[in-house]
Amino acid sequence: MINFKPIEPKDREIFERFYPLKTIQNSESSFANLCAYSFIYNGEWAIIDNCLVTRIHFEKNSHICYHYPIGNGDKDKIIEKLINYSKENNVVMSVICEKKDRKPCFEHNFNIKEERDFFDYLYLREDLADLKGKKLQPKRNHINKFNAKYKWDYVEINAKNYHSCLSLLNTWQERAIEKNPELKPDYEKEKKVIEYLFSNFDALDLKAGAIRVEEKIIAFTIGSKINNFTFDIHIEKADRDFEGAFALINREFAKRLDTSYKFINREEDLGIEGLRKAKLSYLPIKLIEKYIATLK
Repeated sequence: MINFKPIEPKDREIFERFYPLKTIQNSESSFANLCAYSFIYNGEWAIIDNCLVTRIHFEKNSHICYHYPIGNGDKDKIIEKLINYSKENNVVMSVICEKKDRKPCFEHNFNIKEERDFFDYLYLREDLADLKGKKLQPKRNHINKFNAKYKWDYVEINAKNYHSCLSLLNTWQERAIEKNPELKPDYEKEKKVIEYLFSNFDALDLKAGAIRVEEKIIAFTIGSKINNFTFDIHIEKADRDFEGAFALINREFAKRLDTSYKFINREEDLGIEGLRKAKLSYLPIKLIEKYIATLK
């Protein structure tokens, strides 16, 4: 019997014990993401044979999706145990994995599908902080225009002052729903996720920053660590009335991020053409390829 428990902010210390062993850089494995989306996906965790195993649920819990185990244990044996568990409980089983995780046990037991819309965009922190080179000149131009037009300052966001970001969040959501009313349920879920992150700011060990113009927050970013050398950007919002705000908050947050983080993961594009174009324009050093392996 495998004893899975709900993922809650109080479990962070348990997850952190595995960070030194964690080479996975995908955003699916982020502790803050797993907590924040639990109201949708019912995230759970267990320690199996010295490995941390997390999972989420779909289709009223009839489909369980695992993340690839983290730790020093025999991962093939763990996958076998999860296969047996799924068969015994008559549920559909899948595993989110990266290309390097596709071991023989996957090839024989699973149908594997590449999920391009969910590939994560990985950047060097230094590249986003410096924006050097000809190809990133358009980003510098946007920031220069912003600097010429506005007097601004950067604000560290924390558990005490995050409320200053909520007005921008509400405005952004209203405009997004007006433009794409069919996506209202998705925007409402995202707002709930952001509110969860803010209200559990310290417990999730989040970092956030904002750009302020005339005492008004016009852009903000929230993120957390994936492992000891990779930082994950969960949310980035900006008022589009302020040209260059997105480029500025992106750069300023990266500049202030601890240099122990060599990489920044800016997550997936969800197949949205404009978002894909924007993420590619920052010249990622790598796309983290994700696959869904579904038990045959």
